[in-house]
Amino acid sequence: MIKNFQRLYGLLGRWKWKYLSAAALLILAIFVRNLEPKILQITVDNVVTYYQSDGSNGQFGDDFFSKLFYWVLPELTAENLTVILLTLGLIYVVISLLRGGLLISSHTLKAASSEKSVKHLRDKLFAHIQKLPLEYFNRISKGELIQRSTGDIDTIRNFILGDVVELVRVTAIFVFAFIMMFDIDPVYAFISVALSPLIIGSSYIFFKRERVVWEKHEEEADKLNAIVQENLNGIRVVQAFANEQFEIDKFDRQNREKLAIGIKHNRLHTFFWPLSDLLVNLQIIVSIMAGGYFAIQHQITIGELISFYAYILMIAWPMRQVGRVLSKIGMALVATSRIYDILDAEKEPLDGKGIYRRFIGEIEFRNVSFKYDDNSEEYTLKDVSFLVRPGEKMALIGPTGSGKSTIIKLLAGLYEPDEGEIFIDGQNIRQFARQELRQRLGIVLQTPFLFSTTVKENIAYADPEMNEDDIVTSAKTAQLHNVRDSLPDGYETLVGEKGVTLSGGQKQRVALARTLASRPDILVLDDVTSAVDTHTEHAIFSALENRMDSITTIIISHRITSIQQADRVIVLDNGRIVQEGSYYDLERIDGYYRQINEIQTSLESEILDDMALKKE
Repeated sequence: MIKNFQRLYGLLGRWKWKYLSAAALLILAIFVRNLEPKILQITVDNVVTYYQSDGSNGQFGDDFFSKLFYWVLPELTAENLTVILLTLGLIYVVISLLRGGLLISSHTLKAASSEKSVKHLRDKLFAHIQKLPLEYFNRISKGELIQRSTGDIDTIRNFILGDVVELVRVTAIFVFAFIMMFDIDPVYAFISVALSPLIIGSSYIFFKRERVVWEKHEEEADKLNAIVQENLNGIRVVQAFANEQFEIDKFDRQNREKLAIGIKHNRLHTFFWPLSDLLVNLQIIVSIMAGGYFAIQHQITIGELISFYAYILMIAWPMRQVGRVLSKIGMALVATSRIYDILDAEKEPLDGKGIYRRFIGEIEFRNVSFKYDDNSEEYTLKDVSFLVRPGEKMALIGPTGSGKSTIIKLLAGLYEPDEGEIFIDGQNIRQFARQELRQRLGIVLQTPFLFSTTVKENIAYADPEMNEDDIVTSAKTAQLHNVRDSLPDGYETLVGEKGVTLSGGQKQRVALARTLASRPDILVLDDVTSAVDTHTEHAIFSALENRMDSITTIIISHRITSIQQADRVIVLDNGRIVQEGSYYDLERIDGYYRQINEIQTSLESEILDDMALKKE
C-alpha cells in the first residue's frame, strides 16, 4: 500500500511542486477561514456587551487571536461604535476576499498540475504498451487493457483532481479548528472531538473493505469490457450465424456478475454512511450540551459558545468526509496497482546496433527450436535449419500448425528462439535493433489489419509523407489500382474499422500495397492471395516479379499456384522440415506437396468439367 502511495505521488512528476504549492495555498485559505468565527465571538463578547453595559463589560479575552483583534480595532469608547462596526465588517470582507483569492490560486494550480500529470500518465502508459513484447498480449485481453487505460486512469484523475485536495482540506480544517477551540478552552475542545478516534477507526475499516471489493469490481468490469470488445470485433460473424441471442446471454451472465459485486459495493456504502452520520451527529449533540453547560457555569462566554459551535460544524463535516476520502483513496490505490501491473511489465528489448545499409537478403535458420509455452514439452519448431540465398524466392508449405507463421515471427524478432540462431546477411538478428530490423522486413499477413482511415493513408502508413506516385505504383503492383473505380471515393475511400467496408480480396491488396510502399529489403507473403481469384493472383505475382525480382521473398501459402512462383519449397510438418526442393522435384516425390498438388489439380479439373457441361 505504501508503495502505491509513493507511486501516486510520483505520478505528479515535474508538476508536484506546483501541486504542493496549491496545497499550501489551500491550507492558508482554510486558516484564514478559521478567523471568521473569531470575529463573531469578539463582536458578541466585546463590542455588543460593551455598548449594552455602557462600558462596564466587554473587555477582550486573553487568547492570542482576541489580543490580535484588540490590536487592530480602535479603542472601545462610546463615541466610536460606528467606526468599530465598520472596521469589523471591513476585516470580515478582507478575510473573505483573501480566502477567495487563495482558493482561486490553489484551484488553478491544482487543476493545471492534475490534468498535465494525468496526460503524462496516459502518454506513458500508451507508449509503454507499444513497447511490450508480443507474448504479453497473449496473456491479457484487449478489453482489460482498454479498461485500465481509460477507467483506471479516470479513477486516478478524479482522485488527484479532487480527493487529494479533499484530504488536505479535511486535515487542515480539523487541525486549525481544534487549535482555535483549544486556545479558548482546552477541556471543551477535547470534548468536541471526543468521538473522532471512533469515526476515524470505522473509516479505516471501511477503507480496507472498500479496496478488496473495488478490486473485484474492476476485475469484473475487465471481463465485461473484453466481451463487448470481442463481440464488436466479430459482429459480422455473430450475425452470419444468427447467434445474437447467445451473445446477449453471455453478456447478461457477466453483467450479472458485475451487478452482484456492484450491489455488494453499494451495501458497504449503505452501511457505512448512516453509521458515520450517526457518530458525527452524536458528536455535535455532545458538543452542544457540553457548551451549554460550560456557558451556564460561566466557564465560557456566549461569544465563545457561538464560535465553538461554528468550529464544531467545521470539524463535523471533515469527520464525515474521512470515510468518503478513504474510499476514494482505496479506489485510487487499486487503479494505481492495476496500471503499474502494465508499467512494471518488462519491455521488449529494442536495443542493438543500427542497420546502416540495405540487407542483401541472405537468411539462415541454424538448428532453431521454439515453443510458445515454457511449461509445455512440445515444440512448435524443432531443430529447423535452412538457408535462403539473396534474391531467392522460397515457399513454406505444410498443414495448419506446422510452424510456418512461427518462422516469420522469429525472423521479425517478435519471439526469441529457445535454441539455435537466426542470421541475416551472416549476422545474428539479436545484434540488430528490433525496430530497424522490422522496418527492413515487409510482412504481409493472411488476415490483414487496416486502420479506420482512407485507403491512401493505409498504404502510406509507413511514411505519411509518401508522395502520390509511390502510392499509385504500389497499388498497381498489388492489383488495387484497377479496382479503384469500384471504391466510392477512390483512394480517399474510408475503409471503416478493420477495413469493414472492403471485401477480403481488397483488404489483402491494400495490405500488400502498404508493405510494398515501405520498400522492404526482404519480403514475406503469408497467404496474401487466399481471398483473390486465380487471375488476380497471377497478375499480382507477375507484377511482383517485375518490381521485386532481386529481393529475397518468402511465400507461405496453401495454393499450389502461389507456391509455383518460388525457386525452392520447404515442407514443414509438426515443426520439422520434412521435404525440400523445387516444386518440380517435389511433384515426383511422395509427400505432402504431391498430395495437395493432386487434390487441387483434381478439383480444378472437376470444376472445369462441370462448367463445360453447363455450357453444353
